[in-house]
Amino acid sequence: MSSLIDEVLKEAGFSDAAIADVKAGKLHYGGSLDAASDKELSVKLAFHVEGKIDNIKLVFLHLPAKKKYDPTVGDLGMIATDGGDGTLEDFAGIKLSPNEVTMDKLYSNAAPGSDLNLSKDEIETFKKLGKKATHEEIENCLRQVLLDRFRAYKKNGLAGIKPYARSKKEFSAGEELKNQILHGPILKKRSPTFYKYALDYPNNKPERAEESFFWVNSVIDDKPTIALIHRVGMPHGNEGYVYMERHFYISRSHNCLQGIGAAMTHGEEETVVLYATRTSTDQVSGFGSARSETR
Repeated sequence: MSSLIDEVLKEAGFSDAAIADVKAGKLHYGGSLDAASDKELSVKLAFHVEGKIDNIKLVFLHLPAKKKYDPTVGDLGMIATDGGDGTLEDFAGIKLSPNEVTMDKLYSNAAPGSDLNLSKDEIETFKKLGKKATHEEIENCLRQVLLDRFRAYKKNGLAGIKPYARSKKEFSAGEELKNQILHGPILKKRSPTFYKYALDYPNNKPERAEESFFWVNSVIDDKPTIALIHRVGMPHGNEGYVYMERHFYISRSHNCLQGIGAAMTHGEEETVVLYATRTSTDQVSGFGSARSETR
């Protein structure tokens, strides 16, 4: 009789040999996913973790350890840990460094395009600062933009994400993230309640779902790149945990990112994890899905 681990990993395209290796402690790269758009990079992984699901849930929701395994991450800060609407103080640790002079010029001269991910009204907000705006004024303006985006997403979910202004046509990260969920057949089949919540957030919240928010400032191409991240997870039956990590705003380089994972009990003190992530970026348009490093 096959276990939940066997069934889920087979549905994800892993062979019997790969599944056996994962149970024995090896990491398996399962290739890319069916593309949700022509802007997408994707990857699916299966791996083994020492520890119970409750421990994994604690780290995932409340103790994000991205700085430990991602060398690009400079700083990280939790947002609205009280479950509220957040404050500017939550973003006080965000700095536009390195390359402060370059970043100041980018924001002072913000315009529709792919250099920065800003809506039309956010571009106007930076323009109002004037060409002589100080570095501190630009950082403070950015922190307010981030707080406003967090509040809009928490109140209205994907529909609350302002589109990015581009030279020809606006780009909707909300629609992109929605399409990524719609292109994931395993989640819909295995956890329809969580699938619906991922689409309808903040509506239709399952009884045992928990969430957290944080920001990450990574250095990509020698420039600070800020992501607003939503993590949400819930128990699945008696031996599983399903979760999502959604980068609902990224300041530059990429458009958005979304990962869906399933943690499944293996033995008394071990867990097997299936994780699939999709990254949207204008830089790969036309190439379909390919491997992407998860962050």
